[in-house]
Amino acid sequence: MDVFWFWFLILMLVVLVFAWPSWPYTYERWPYRYGGGYRYAAPLVAAGLALLVLLLFWLGMLAIAWPWAAAPVAPPPT
Repeated sequence: MDVFWFWFLILMLVVLVFAWPSWPYTYERWPYRYGGGYRYAAPLVAAGLALLVLLLFWLGMLAIAWPWAAAPVAPPPT
């Protein structure tokens, strides 16, 4: 599953770059020709999903290794 999320993040970053409204082929395509905030819908959704993947990855790493938890205490020898 971690490989899937990694490649999903990479895919979202690629969509973010190629869907940015400043690329010449986007000037006359929907939703870029409407102007305003619609022009940034596709790259912002891709950026939001990429940030969500990073946030969930970070929270997963926190759940695996709690940095503020006490170190496990070994039982006394018998």
